[in-house]
Amino acid sequence: MNLAGLLDRSSHHTTARVVDVDISGKRRETTQAELTALARTRADQLTAAGVRPGHVIGIRAGNSLDWLSWDLAALATGARLKAFGDATEIDDPRAFIAEHRLALLIADEPVPADTPAVVRPGGAPAPGAAAPGAVVIDVDDVHSLVYSSGTSGRLKGVEISVKGTEYVINRFIDAFGMTERDRHLIFLPLANNQQRLSVYLCLWLGADLVLAPYQRVFQAVRKESPTFLIGPPVFYDTALQLYVKSGGDASLADFLGGRIRFMITGMAPIRRETLDGYWSRDVALLEAYGLTETGMVAWNTPDRHRVGTVGQLMDPESVTFLDDGEVIITRDAPLGRGYFDTDGDPSAADVFRPDGSILTGDYGRLDEDGFLTLIGRKKDVIALGSGRKVHPAEIEAAFAGVEGITEIVVVPTPQSNRLGALVTPSDPDDAALRARIEKRIDEVNAALDAHERVMSLVFSATPLRADPAFMTANMKLSRARAAEHFAERIAAATDRNPDPDAAAGAAGTR
Repeated sequence: MNLAGLLDRSSHHTTARVVDVDISGKRRETTQAELTALARTRADQLTAAGVRPGHVIGIRAGNSLDWLSWDLAALATGARLKAFGDATEIDDPRAFIAEHRLALLIADEPVPADTPAVVRPGGAPAPGAAAPGAVVIDVDDVHSLVYSSGTSGRLKGVEISVKGTEYVINRFIDAFGMTERDRHLIFLPLANNQQRLSVYLCLWLGADLVLAPYQRVFQAVRKESPTFLIGPPVFYDTALQLYVKSGGDASLADFLGGRIRFMITGMAPIRRETLDGYWSRDVALLEAYGLTETGMVAWNTPDRHRVGTVGQLMDPESVTFLDDGEVIITRDAPLGRGYFDTDGDPSAADVFRPDGSILTGDYGRLDEDGFLTLIGRKKDVIALGSGRKVHPAEIEAAFAGVEGITEIVVVPTPQSNRLGALVTPSDPDDAALRARIEKRIDEVNAALDAHERVMSLVFSATPLRADPAFMTANMKLSRARAAEHFAERIAAATDRNPDPDAAAGAAGTR
């Protein structure tokens, strides 16, 4: 696969389909050849508007066929697309365009369109509408500009490499046996770079592609019958729960449209119970690991997998570890070339190192067969009052087998700098179940080192990883928000009952 030949290749795919399902369920369908023709028309419109090779075009819009056509049009003209997330606020388009030095801004409602350089996704720019003073990026290897939560969790801009994009896609095609017979469903924002990699893969192979909003993803899965999906753990948790609630009359594979070859989860840790729920029903749910900065690092495949790991290294020779276990990537063609717009994050300067290596901010270890297990995030490490440091994900894993726990999130306690946990029982209203969970946690604690023990519990009726209020833009758990929630729950219980011992019981804590 190569980006330079993508449009020529997809223009011959007269039977491969591209489907766009909107939030109301309305369905648009076209062929890849027709999408390519629309992109070429829009490329001509960009040129007439004054867009030149290297100019940056911004896009802040929901997923659609139009989004895809503008992306391909930028590719055809040699422009660089700068993708902004749905949450990006644009009150003053003229100032926004000037700030980012854009030639044009493709923006849907509610961004005002009273500036000549603002174009609706389904519209066309006027001749000569390109903003004066637009930046020109004359580095051939820059494909596009995206925003990511980065290795520290704070939003940063990442320059995406042409070579890195092509490398990751070609390795994925080989590892997963992708062909024109596949059909892919995308429900995460196209502004997330991973989704565009999947788009280019499908256009290159002539595999069907379906866009659906997350609000309709479960209906779309059943109706559109994809062969593979990529999504965060919360999607797979919810899909399995819906299947169980349906009574399980059909197989899980049939419930998911009947054609699933495999599904990939990443972006955040997934519960072992969820993984086992799919594998025990003969549906391959595969963990993988990658970053916007590096591209994919490790993956399980249908042929080579080990449940509970993120798979074997894609390039064993490109991965090393610091003494503390942090994963380092050194690759000839990483996906990211470097940061821009780092929002003042002092850690950004340390990620892309002068020797070409990239610090991931993730701790991991390899087993004897080369499968990688992630231990936790550098930014999530909890420093205790004793000076000891712990990885919360490792502590959570110790309690993963406790019957009746749907989710456990380990956090620092607000006063003592010990460990606490937010626990979601399978039946939040069952007081006897809560008592059994507390007893089992005591038993697991006894086998842990003293500094690893969970000393306080707060019971939560709903999982935090299913609540958008506790998730980052990249669908990862915000442990800072979880710790704040833990502290608020303890404080609320103390306010209701000033007796500390009684308050602990009222909050479900020890």
